[in-house]
Amino acid sequence: MYIQLLVVLFLVGGIWLDVYSLYVRLSHVTQKQSEGLALANWVLYLARMLNLASAFALALIFESNSIVNFSSLVLTSFLVGSLLLLVFYKFRLVESLLLRLIGFVIFMPARGLAGNNFWRSLGRPKLSHVVSSMLISLFLNFAIFLPFVITAIKPEFRMSSVYLGQFMNFISTLLLMLYADPVMMRGRDEASDVNTMDGFIWGRFAANLFIVALIAVWTAV
Repeated sequence: MYIQLLVVLFLVGGIWLDVYSLYVRLSHVTQKQSEGLALANWVLYLARMLNLASAFALALIFESNSIVNFSSLVLTSFLVGSLLLLVFYKFRLVESLLLRLIGFVIFMPARGLAGNNFWRSLGRPKLSHVVSSMLISLFLNFAIFLPFVITAIKPEFRMSSVYLGQFMNFISTLLLMLYADPVMMRGRDEASDVNTMDGFIWGRFAANLFIVALIAVWTAV
């Protein structure tokens, strides 16, 4: 029971931090500040660590042959994570509350930015930014969870499923390095309106909702 709760907490935390790293990266506060870039990368790294921790906890559940509904567990995690994102998007106060709880960790590499808030109302998204950000998030999450699905259905292909997950992680990283990061960095260097790049944040929202819908259909079937 406790390890399942950890899976949910790790996943929800990873979902929020992944989106929050974009708020930091695209904030007016951090624009043209190298320290802001370091902070955004650190927050993203924290999100990845929590994702890996959730995958490790799931692996322990699998290896222990515990009776658990994998689909329901992941669905609960992404549903709670998506609801947290919705509340975060609607209310500025949520950021202040979360930073009071874990701000000492978030601002570790950028003490000079401690006390700043990065939440803001989002602008109209650009479709190419939304699609690329959504694909990055989907490939990354599939890289983590698809091996578990394949192993549960076809245990004899468990090694192949692991390498398939690594390939999807490679695709996610490639999209991030070749398109998303260069576009966001050019925007920062040119001091352009950061609202024009909010599609990268909207894409993360869309990806999580898509995953919730996908798992809900899988569970229903």
